Amino acid sequence: MSELPPAHHLPVKHPPKRLWQKIALVIANISFGCAAIGVVVTVVYGGDVAPEYKAAMGAITFFCAAVGVVLKALGGTSIPNLKIEKQENNKEDA
Repeated sequence: MSELPPAHHLPVKHPPKRLWQKIALVIANISFGCAAIGVVVTVVYGGDVAPEYKAAMGAITFFCAAVGVVLKALGGTSIPNLKIEKQENNKEDA
């Protein structure tokens, strides 16, 4: 019998964040900032503009917040290294 534990019990190595994850986190933070600015602009100017413009400002704010949530999830996820490493089999053991 092999002394190695089954493959599903082996520890998973989590590498550091990849470049695109870091970029996604930066864009997510910018998007959240734009959503916050959108909320302020909508509240300040909401009474002075036509309902169509108010709806457009709300839609842009919602879109920025949604993009921020998705990119924050993508950037904050720990993606494991799923590469299968070959085990060396010695013919002397057989």
